[in-house]
Amino acid sequence: MDLRRLIVTARTWLPLMLVAAVLAGGAAFIVSNLQQKVYESKATLIVGQALSAANPDYTQLLVAQSLTATYAAIATTRPIMQSLIDELGLDASPGGLASRVRVDAPTASTLLMITAQDTDPARAAAIANALARHLIAASPAIQGREIEFQKSVDEDLAATQALIEATQTRVDTLSALENRTTQQESQLQTLEGRLANLRSTYATLLSFSSGSASNLLTVVEPAIAPTEPVLPRTLLNTLLAAAIGLLAVGGAAFLAEQLDDSIKDPDAVREVANLSTLGTIARMKGDRDRSEIYQLAALLYPRSGVAEAYRTLRSNVEFAAVDAPVRTLLVTSAVPGEGKTVTAANLAVVFAQAGRKVLLVDADLRKPRVHAMFDLANAHGLTTMLRSDTVRPEAVSHVTDEANLRVLTTGPLPPNPAELLGSHRMQAVMGLLRESADLVIFDSPPLQAVADAVILSSFLDATLFVTDVRSHRGPVQQGREALAKASANVLGAVLNRVPVHDRSGYTQYYGTYASSEGTDTRAQGAERPATRSTP
Repeated sequence: MDLRRLIVTARTWLPLMLVAAVLAGGAAFIVSNLQQKVYESKATLIVGQALSAANPDYTQLLVAQSLTATYAAIATTRPIMQSLIDELGLDASPGGLASRVRVDAPTASTLLMITAQDTDPARAAAIANALARHLIAASPAIQGREIEFQKSVDEDLAATQALIEATQTRVDTLSALENRTTQQESQLQTLEGRLANLRSTYATLLSFSSGSASNLLTVVEPAIAPTEPVLPRTLLNTLLAAAIGLLAVGGAAFLAEQLDDSIKDPDAVREVANLSTLGTIARMKGDRDRSEIYQLAALLYPRSGVAEAYRTLRSNVEFAAVDAPVRTLLVTSAVPGEGKTVTAANLAVVFAQAGRKVLLVDADLRKPRVHAMFDLANAHGLTTMLRSDTVRPEAVSHVTDEANLRVLTTGPLPPNPAELLGSHRMQAVMGLLRESADLVIFDSPPLQAVADAVILSSFLDATLFVTDVRSHRGPVQQGREALAKASANVLGAVLNRVPVHDRSGYTQYYGTYASSEGTDTRAQGAERPATRSTP
């Protein structure tokens, strides 16, 4: 599918695509508002002493970074989740609570972020903070230390630090004396020795303390109750649903376009029938209950876009037959309902308007329509001439308000149309018809219905192949092959009922058939056709 067809398809389906987008977006908006709101709270911890140490140890920093992933993994284990449930009195299972908690450990960082979701904002914050406390309480045991032992070490460390501070104070006091006694000098030396021992002891205890451990967990930012829910994301859901609806209908439209084998444009006509398109006729709008004469756009609405399209078709037919002027022209189609009769009638009108003496012959001896279109009697016509050697075309044809146009209807329908059309008598009648006009245009049955059109095409000067934009490729190709087998001189094709947006520029300039109603004096008050029978 080329870009032009893509644009046309998108423009054709755009209203439905927009409706689908609005409906999908509206449904998503309603469903999102009906869903229960979910709140999210986050607590942030740091592993190790990277922030508090004046000179962080690189090895301890690497260990702390590695431990963050371990803490993230054990944070949602069943024992810890069960402890949270027991502490907070939650009505949930360990697995259900774990699905509402997320613990992230960013790469190359010692931060640990705990995120909890709940329908109650305060409970979400409580879960995040409680999990942080449980991880802090469990951290000494991760390295194999007993909690009681670690508590004792921390207490001894605090006591030793207090002794160091007290001893240092006494040492400073004695050192400040200018004239110390022998006893004071001895006491100062003793205190300095004790201070050295205390500092050594403090250093030893510090190596066992959790305060310098790489797996120390500290809360950097406690969780607080959020004010806005994180779920459902109403705006995002609405936009995504609208986009999905738009794309779904758009995809279905382009799929349908790809699967559609109808003849939509002149390129398809050339591809299927190997024929150039001599004219494209816009789809006529009107009431089906109205008389068929209103399909004679070239006669009733000469300033309409459809009438202009038939005049363009007339010019192209003349150019196509410039080397061998056409005196007899057959208008046919592959299947019924493609507009061949309307095309033949309007083409006859525009040729007559150009000054040619035209005879329109209804050669459809099975389901004739020309007489109904011109509102003519069908008591006499082509079959009358086939039965009698003395009947002249002028005696059974009808004149119209278009001075140069006469219409020859079928007359009584015979039981053997194909045999009549292929008879020698038909050849003789053809000679009479050719003598009576400059151009004789024949309307025939469809090619696939019967053999009548194929028979006529074999001895007429030229054939015009009418196809509808809704016609399928198979019948069109078969109809073209039937004409080729009859060695018919096919001038080209007429693409009928083309949507207005697919027409060329003159359609937009001159307007459409429907919009021109009432602008022509012939159309005003036209309750009966502008034809009259020969007296």
